[in-house]
Amino acid sequence: MNVYVLLYEGFAAFEIAPLLLLMRNSANVVTVSFDAEPQRSEEQLRFMVDKTIERVDPEAIDVLIIPGGDPTAYLENEHLHRLLHGVRENGKLIAAICGGPGFLAHVGLLKGLRVAHGYSEEDAPRVFEGSIITDDDVVIEEGIITARGQAYAEFAVEVCRSIGLLQSDEEAEETLKWLKNVR
Repeated sequence: MNVYVLLYEGFAAFEIAPLLLLMRNSANVVTVSFDAEPQRSEEQLRFMVDKTIERVDPEAIDVLIIPGGDPTAYLENEHLHRLLHGVRENGKLIAAICGGPGFLAHVGLLKGLRVAHGYSEEDAPRVFEGSIITDDDVVIEEGIITARGQAYAEFAVEVCRSIGLLQSDEEAEETLKWLKNVR
């Protein structure tokens, strides 16, 4: 399974770390960004980039993960638009958390869909115009998973459930308890 992760300056690595941990034995993880330079996360860690976004073939992607952060500087990137629409047209899973759904909203992929996000109450109606804004931690709609930033454990479990890494409700519940250190 080819899992592509979009990295950009200031992305929130902690929001996707539990998900990538759960996928570590079953996924080929490829990092992509807008340029080939290492990307610094919100936590001030530098991450290497495997491919620039213009070199990515959307057909090679099984799952696209978009972490939170501030997408504003990247929203008009034509390669991003091509990639997101290509992944969607191929029917592959897109999973975005916190600020990540802002990328999807900007290119029109969330119109008419329910959405979870990490935007302020003031900004959300503008960013998600035409979407149904929820108070849910995680929303799954038409092959797109969106989540609040604080719901990173729930996000990880729902993505893994959606791609078949968790086989039952019991396994999903046990995994969520493990991620949250609940006994």
